[in-house]
Amino acid sequence: MTKRRTALRALLAIAALWAAVAAPADGPNIGLIYAAPKFVKLQEKGKDDQRPYRDAVEDNGGMVVVVSQTYAPERVDALLPGLDGVLLPGGIDVDPEHYGEERHEKLEKTDAALDRLEFKVLDHAKARGLPVLGVCRGHQVLNVYFGGTLVQDIPSECHCPCTVVHRYSALSKEKKEHPITIEKGSLLQELFGTERLVVNTYHHQAVRDLAPGFVIAARTDDSVVEAIEGTAAPFILGVQFHPEKLRPKDPRFNAPFRRLVEEARKAQQARENATGDD
Repeated sequence: MTKRRTALRALLAIAALWAAVAAPADGPNIGLIYAAPKFVKLQEKGKDDQRPYRDAVEDNGGMVVVVSQTYAPERVDALLPGLDGVLLPGGIDVDPEHYGEERHEKLEKTDAALDRLEFKVLDHAKARGLPVLGVCRGHQVLNVYFGGTLVQDIPSECHCPCTVVHRYSALSKEKKEHPITIEKGSLLQELFGTERLVVNTYHHQAVRDLAPGFVIAARTDDSVVEAIEGTAAPFILGVQFHPEKLRPKDPRFNAPFRRLVEEARKAQQARENATGDD
């Protein structure tokens, strides 16, 4: 009976996935990246590690379009024109070759194919003026894609006194949180309505040199960058913390996803108007 239930849950999860791949026209359609291991895990075990992101999009009226690393290039090409926004999730390290540095001895797993996929999606988003939200790795990818660099390992490379624990051991019983200071007048302050916020922390990399066209929107008490935002339209926001994990207990953390979907509605309208003119 237990095996049957497990198999049924897996089938239901896969059915939900395929429904998301071909999102209905009432969108707006938010492209969510699935790294190959996460997509395979969903297919084989019915476990969706991206579920918190999906819930955050769908609860705000958006439709998730799966953009999997396992898809053939032509399939990705076919999906891109229907997107109205992009959500870059957390994940593994970004390869430092993209910003001209050698691999640090503390660099962790990277995946060149995943980097290429996310850069390709960002090429499309940039060309079409689509809104983008980057979370943790996604935040770092945004900075690198637009010309910035990363601290490859905070404990080894941070030049300031590291008074904040930026990532805890999986076995740690300590609370994985720390406060950040949000820049006054920033988009992030507008979204959260405060200049001081306690966030979760799961990272060992961070923004070093800020990409052109961006501003720093938040820092930790030891000056590590916690959020960046584009200075011009469209909406582009990167956050080092994980609002999708905090959102169920603190509604304030819904704000980035709500804004992403709101901005995506504008892009959806423009896309539908352009289609209607053909």
